[in-house]
Amino acid sequence: MALTLEYFYHHTQNKYQLRLLIPNADLEHRISWVHLVEDSNNCSFLRSGELIITTGLETAKKGQLLPFIKQLYAKQVCGLVLNIGQYIHSVPPEVSDWCHSHRFPLFSMPWEIHIADLMQDYCNEIISEKRTQDLRTEAFDHALQENTDRHDPGFISVLEGFRGCLLLISDHELSFPWYAHTRQGELYYYAAASIPRLPHAVHCGASEPITSPGSIKLQEKHALRAQLVSRIRQEKLTHFRSIGLYNTALAIDDSEIFDRAKDLLSPIQDPALRQTLRSWLEHDGSIRAVAQELFLHRNTVNYRIQKLRSTLPMESALQKAELLLAFYLEDVRSVRNN
Repeated sequence: MALTLEYFYHHTQNKYQLRLLIPNADLEHRISWVHLVEDSNNCSFLRSGELIITTGLETAKKGQLLPFIKQLYAKQVCGLVLNIGQYIHSVPPEVSDWCHSHRFPLFSMPWEIHIADLMQDYCNEIISEKRTQDLRTEAFDHALQENTDRHDPGFISVLEGFRGCLLLISDHELSFPWYAHTRQGELYYYAAASIPRLPHAVHCGASEPITSPGSIKLQEKHALRAQLVSRIRQEKLTHFRSIGLYNTALAIDDSEIFDRAKDLLSPIQDPALRQTLRSWLEHDGSIRAVAQELFLHRNTVNYRIQKLRSTLPMESALQKAELLLAFYLEDVRSVRNN
């Protein structure tokens, strides 16, 4: 369960008579804590992901509400609840316009609602979820390190909750409603029900769904391979099921085989010829497909293929498979060296 702003809003809007004032607001951020803030000078102590409540005692004095909200936005808080009635009677248009343009979550709550009740309710659930997340993280780490104690019913019950999750491995930290999260070296690991929208400059690999606690380690291997392929292909996201021959290439650790691949392709030094050969192999010898992919005339492709035939053995299916695997091995060696 992800304790996002959307989760709390939909589960407690009737109980606390909450009203979302910005329809396009981003409600996907996790709530890390709840604070009552009445003095804008205290904004420096706030942290990312915190939900703020204010009665407007000081923050809503003439012309001060919008600067206060801008300070909260700069601190990356997840939203603001206005306690309407005593000090704040309505939301100024300039505040609504600014929040709308920045998708900043702004809520109202009647004066009659006890702020302490909402804060206690939210904070208790955050603490409970934090304990659960710590337990999941510990179980996730142990499973990845193959330290799973299969005789501990409590530990196994936690891992059973991972069924159906995808294992995602990214070279950048991601912000989305994950089920469990940990870090191994320079990579970030997530067990999640779905794949998030990924920012630019991310290389992420996704496994198939986890089917049992014992399959977590296998899916880690698959997600790692997919993540490497995402780097090779310069993709934000690569699924394990789509990596094809790379699955074989990434399973090879023998340096002699990589040297053999390099030697096999060494007669072709011209980048244009290498590109044409690779495309021809990947398209099963289709001249038309190569021409379309490389934006070449078919006669140019035919000329290059004839030139390649005079240089390399590429007639039989076995020879073609060996050449294609050599290209994939070259990619793998390059990404591993980087």
